[in-house]
Amino acid sequence: MKLYIHSGNAVEIYESKQGETIDQLQKALGSEIIFNNRTILNTSMLVNSFFNDNDDVIVQKVKPIPVQQNVQVAAQKPIHYNNITKFAFWDADDMNVRVVVELKDIAKHPLEKFQARFFERSFEIKIHDYQNKNWTFGVARTQCKLDAANSKFTLKGDKILITLRKIKKEDNWFSIHKQKTIGGDDSD
Repeated sequence: MKLYIHSGNAVEIYESKQGETIDQLQKALGSEIIFNNRTILNTSMLVNSFFNDNDDVIVQKVKPIPVQQNVQVAAQKPIHYNNITKFAFWDADDMNVRVVVELKDIAKHPLEKFQARFFERSFEIKIHDYQNKNWTFGVARTQCKLDAANSKFTLKGDKILITLRKIKKEDNWFSIHKQKTIGGDDSD
């Protein structure tokens, strides 16, 4: 297959080998190829499957941008979280479940150091830099579904007060974690 390779004002004819991939073609040319003003993303394709057989194809040779070799990127350390396992909860009323987590002087901790996420069947609260550690508290699968948009947390003294808004009045939260019950339905 014959290809016309355009690089600036110069044009060279390139004979593609049978079974050659776009990646091999780019390596042979020493540059990335742009076809119809688009970068070819799947470079493992065969040249003859990308272009029609025996076509004369015009491609542009793009000069690679030189990369500085001495640039060092600081590796981001993964954030480690300690799990909070001590908490209290109760089915507060028809529409709310309350969860209390006690941590000394937590209300004095800056609010921007908290992250809260509520979903249909789970929630998570992350606390950054509290007593020089990162903490997390959450439930991966709650007993019943939550109204995530109306669930919230507040800080008061030594406590994080979490209000989980129920979807249904009749939901009974005998556990904060989803429990299988005899004859119960595990589908929701």
